[in-house]
Amino acid sequence: MPHPEPLITLDNITVRVGGQWLLQGLSWQIKSNENWIVWGPNGAGKTTLVKAILGQLAVVRGRIHRHYTKTVGHGPHPHARYMASISSEQQAHLCLREALLDEMAHFSGKPDLATTPGKILSAVAGSSRDHLHRVIRQLGLGPIIAKPLKVLSAGEMRKLLICRALIAKPRLLILDEPYNALDTEFRDRLSEILNQLAADGIQMILITHRPKEIPAAFTHLLHLDRGEVKWQGPVQNFFKKKAEKNSEAPLEDPATVWETRLPAITHGGTQESAPLIQMRNISVTYGPHKVLSRVYWTVRSGENWALIGPNGAGKSTLLRLIIGDNLQGYANDLMLFGRRKGSGESIWEIKQQIGYMSDDIQLRYQKKMSSFDVVCSGFFDSIGLYRHCSREQKQAARMWLSKTGMEALSQQLFSKLSFGQQRLVLIVRAAVKSPRLLILDEPCNGLDPVNRKGVLEILDLIGRSGTTNLLYVSHRPEEIPNCITHRLHIAAGRVVGEPYSCRKKIETLVNIG
Repeated sequence: MPHPEPLITLDNITVRVGGQWLLQGLSWQIKSNENWIVWGPNGAGKTTLVKAILGQLAVVRGRIHRHYTKTVGHGPHPHARYMASISSEQQAHLCLREALLDEMAHFSGKPDLATTPGKILSAVAGSSRDHLHRVIRQLGLGPIIAKPLKVLSAGEMRKLLICRALIAKPRLLILDEPYNALDTEFRDRLSEILNQLAADGIQMILITHRPKEIPAAFTHLLHLDRGEVKWQGPVQNFFKKKAEKNSEAPLEDPATVWETRLPAITHGGTQESAPLIQMRNISVTYGPHKVLSRVYWTVRSGENWALIGPNGAGKSTLLRLIIGDNLQGYANDLMLFGRRKGSGESIWEIKQQIGYMSDDIQLRYQKKMSSFDVVCSGFFDSIGLYRHCSREQKQAARMWLSKTGMEALSQQLFSKLSFGQQRLVLIVRAAVKSPRLLILDEPCNGLDPVNRKGVLEILDLIGRSGTTNLLYVSHRPEEIPNCITHRLHIAAGRVVGEPYSCRKKIETLVNIG
C-alpha cells in the first residue's frame, strides 16, 4: 500500500491578526486520506488556524506548503477553488448583508425583493442544476428554498451554508462548529453525510467541542491550547489517553473557573401576580409564509421554561415578539408583565425587564468596543454603549465577569475574541441587570466542556433565585438547566401539547388553541 502523500504542511508558521501575532511557531501536516479534528478550549486559536489554511490571514513567519497545487494548477489563490468552508462568521456576514439589503429595499419602495436560499444556491460558481437539486434533496432543504432569508431560523441558516459548501464540490471541506443550532434529526443526518463524503474521497477538517459529534470518518486530532500544539495523532489515541488521565485525576472542575456564588438579585419590590407573558391566538405571517399559528401560552412568576422544537418551528419568531423586535406583536393579543402590547408602554420599558442573548445579538455586535463595555450595554439594552454607567453598574459588571472567569478579557476588543468567548460575554450582558425575565437562545453553542458546564450551573442558580425567570431555548436535552420547570414544544408554528418531565417537577401548563 503506497505511503500517503502530504496535502498541506504548516511549517513553523506565525500569523498576524490586527496588531497581534498568533500561532507562533506552529507546525502541522495533513496527508491525503486524513480527516482531522481540531480540538481545544475557547480561545485556543482553532478558528485562526483554519483561516490561515484558507488563506484569509497573513502568514508573517514560516510557510504553508499547499502540495495539492500540483493537481489543481498554479494561480494567485488556487486554494480558493480547492476548498470550501462553513463557519459562524459566514452566517454573520450573510445576515448583516441581508439586513442592509432589506433596508435598501424598503427605502426604494420595493420591500418584496427579498433574497432567498434558492437565489444564493443558484449563484454558486460551477454548480450544475442536477447537482444543485441533488444536494438540496439530500439535505431536505426544499421547504426553505423560497423563503426570505430574514424569516429563517439560525438552524435553517446553518443548513443553507452547509448546502452552499457542498454544491461547490470541494476537495477539502473545513467545518467550524457546523452542528451549532441544528436540531437532533439534522445533526444525525449531517454526520451520515460527512461519513459519505469521506468515502467519496473528500477530505475534511472539523472544529468541535463535543466528542459525541465526531463522525466515524475522522481519523486524526490536533489539540490546540493558547495557540500551541499540545498533541496530534490518531483520534482514538487522544481520547484513550484522555480517559486514562481522567481515571487517575478528576476532570477539571468549572468551579475553578466559575464562582458559583451569584451577585445579589433584586428588583426593588415584590413580584407582581400578573403573568409575565400571556399570548392568545398569536399568528405571524410573512406574505404566504405562516411562521406561527394560533399560539396560546402563559408564563407566570416562579416558572422557568424550555422552548423546544425543530429548526424552523417558529421559536425565534416567538422570542422576537416578546422582546419587541417583531412589529406583528402589536397586531396580536400579547400581554407582557401585565400590560397589553401597544397599550402605551415604550419598547424600552419592556426591554428593561428582559435580558436577552441569541445568535442575532452576537451577529449585530460588530462595533469596536471592549468586552467590559459590551457587558455594560446590557443595562441599557443597546447594541453599543452610548450612556455613562453608574459606579454601581460598573461594579456589577466587574462582579459578573469575575464570577464567570472572564475578567482577564474585559479590556480586550469584543470582535477579537473567539466565538465561544463572545458567547460568554453576551451571557453576562444578558444577566448583568438581574432582569425579571432572562431569555437565552442556544447559549451553550460554541462553548468548551468546562465553560458549558459552568454556564449551566450558574443559570440553574439564577433560575432558582425566585426573582429571575428563565426562558431557555436548546436543541440538546442534556444542556437544559435543572431549574427548568415547564416546556413549550413548537412544531411547524403550532404548540404541541405534551407534558414535560424533568428531575424536579412534572407539569403541563401549555394551552392549545
